[in-house]
Amino acid sequence: MTQRWDPVVRVTHWCVALGFLLNRLHITDPGAFSHRIIGLAVAALVVIRVLWGLTKAKGPARLSALIPTKTAICHHINEVRTRSSDKSLGHNPLGAMAIWLFWICLPLIAFTGWAQDTSLMDLYPLEVWHYWLVNFVTLLVCLHISAVIGLSLWLKHNLIRAMLPGKK
Repeated sequence: MTQRWDPVVRVTHWCVALGFLLNRLHITDPGAFSHRIIGLAVAALVVIRVLWGLTKAKGPARLSALIPTKTAICHHINEVRTRSSDKSLGHNPLGAMAIWLFWICLPLIAFTGWAQDTSLMDLYPLEVWHYWLVNFVTLLVCLHISAVIGLSLWLKHNLIRAMLPGKK
């Protein structure tokens, strides 16, 4: 039976993914009220997930489980090379680094989007920062999806199923 992430992790993951996708694909017009609300909701979901990881989460969902080390990275690369990866629930060290990048960049995207529309911070560079952060996270999302699919096939371990609803 496949282990699954807890409901808070799964709900925040898919809601953040949907919110980013809606705004990135311009389903909502950039600068529109709905675009801003979705962006702020994504940032709030990241904060909720981080607080969950600091307080109530168990096992691999705790923030302390997402601290990659050089030794762990080398071990993971060797496991992938030999197809002997651990099938337990949790992020590999490279995945953990990506998670931290998401958690840093997504609130920064929301902040730079919000701040460029305020009279307080009517600064041109914020629009540029917003643009580049969105493009960086888009690249990171593509890398994340590719890694999940690639590792699932290579290691014969369905990583996607752990993020879907259902029982253990």
